[in-house]
Amino acid sequence: MKTFRIIRAAFVAIIIGMNFIACDDNEKVEEQNYEIDYSDTTNWVKISAVEHEADVFYLYPTAWDPTDADGLVNTIDNASMRAKVPGVYDGQASCFEGVANVFAPYYRQLNAMKSLSYSLEEQEQLVADVPYHDALAAFEYYLKHYNNGRPFILAGHSQGSNVLKFLLSDYMAEHPEIYSRMIAAYPLGYSYSKDYFAKYTHLKFAEGETDTQVVISWNCERMEDGKFSSYNLVCHEGALSINPVSWKHDYEKVEADDPRHLGALNTRERYSTQVMYDPVRQYEVLIVGIPEQPADEQGIGEYALHGSDYKLYYYNIRENAKKRINKFLGK
Repeated sequence: MKTFRIIRAAFVAIIIGMNFIACDDNEKVEEQNYEIDYSDTTNWVKISAVEHEADVFYLYPTAWDPTDADGLVNTIDNASMRAKVPGVYDGQASCFEGVANVFAPYYRQLNAMKSLSYSLEEQEQLVADVPYHDALAAFEYYLKHYNNGRPFILAGHSQGSNVLKFLLSDYMAEHPEIYSRMIAAYPLGYSYSKDYFAKYTHLKFAEGETDTQVVISWNCERMEDGKFSSYNLVCHEGALSINPVSWKHDYEKVEADDPRHLGALNTRERYSTQVMYDPVRQYEVLIVGIPEQPADEQGIGEYALHGSDYKLYYYNIRENAKKRINKFLGK
């Protein structure tokens, strides 16, 4: 615990120290004001052959290594992003392959290490700028050139799920004919709060296994000696989580040996799973009975399992997507 506090203190110090470059960063955001050509197939991570009756449109999480010269937003051809994203796709969105046609664009992303120095409201404004601009352009190109009127699922993780908040709240409200074809949305690893659904009343959070035109989300954590984490950078007040084994929005614990649990990607490891409400931080998290926090998870939160939001429930997500698609299609 002492080591973690030292790491966290250093992390916070770095973030605070970055405030002085805000003006230069804003200039670099303005320099990024250009359109991405989504007719160029190299600007897509995945363009599936059409083999299924439904599609998935997926936005990846933060997936690049900023340098000291980078501003708040990267370029579409950023070498580290181009190198990392295919592997991220394989660990997340590939779960939808076999049940849907998957389409995933490259999009410009925020530099998380710098954007975290801003207030939450300012962070949301930054996401709504270049990242959402690209995602919207890619989505509209997808609708016009690839979708051919099929029903679709929206999926994402972390920064990708944050971008999807604007596609769901703004675009879908303005285009009810498109929203009517949305089977469901799986924006995992970011906060979808009660206030969000109260404000955007055309949207609703999932309550069961096969409800459609709903938002399905969770944020994985573990507990330490029965105690919640002290913080989680992607969780905010009012955030909701659903149990991806029972697919119920309740606080019932599902044990690791429950036959409904299909296991983690590749390993098929299974852990107990329970949505719990933390009265201190005032939001729901998905508590996983994993014995310890992997070393590569420690940047997001004290006991966070942020990078495992898809991996731990990979096969359950695939099966659930199939059920919701079939329900939507009336099968």
